[in-house]
Amino acid sequence: MTLPPPYYQDSAVTIYHADCRDILPLLPKVDLVLTDPPYGISHPTDYATRGRDGLTSCNNYPPVYGDSEKFDPSHLLRFPCVLWGANYFASKLPETSGWLVWDKERPDGIDQATCELAWTNFVKGVRRFRYLWNGCMRAGSEVLCHPTQKPVALMSWVLGLQWTPPGVVLDPYMGSGPVLRAAKDLGRKAIGIEIEERYCEIAAKRMAQEVLL
Repeated sequence: MTLPPPYYQDSAVTIYHADCRDILPLLPKVDLVLTDPPYGISHPTDYATRGRDGLTSCNNYPPVYGDSEKFDPSHLLRFPCVLWGANYFASKLPETSGWLVWDKERPDGIDQATCELAWTNFVKGVRRFRYLWNGCMRAGSEVLCHPTQKPVALMSWVLGLQWTPPGVVLDPYMGSGPVLRAAKDLGRKAIGIEIEERYCEIAAKRMAQEVLL
């Protein structure tokens, strides 16, 4: 089996529309996996229907592909990696002291998470990043186009940590492409894999822009 033609490619970024489990064995060497996989929690994505737009304008999205089954990270553990949402599948991960905390600067009384966690196998100690992400109250100017979208600034922070390996970055659950956009902005090469074509298209448009969405 050979790699399929890229969905998108430029001098820094390559995107494949595929199941990452089919593509991973065929890839050339990568130096870091940085990803936000489906957690296996059947996260509801019908935000407008459930009334969140009573507080701020929001959209309904299709369910996250693969989120209905418990996530198994075993195919990624041979790499230096950062796995967001790993508190939901921590029992399947080796023990580590290196957790990342994204503080969304949300009010403590809100019914949504005020922080998100990532497991790593190379960062020393627990590290925190503060970045407002609360409905329409968000730092930066990114347009939301994925139900569990992470900010480019968060991924840039991870890539800038003193322990993060240099070289090619892989995001096997690319979504709308914040990891790839962060890597490209920092002058790093990156590979993204995404099973849903709608997000491949969005990510490709983000990569083609000189300025962030």
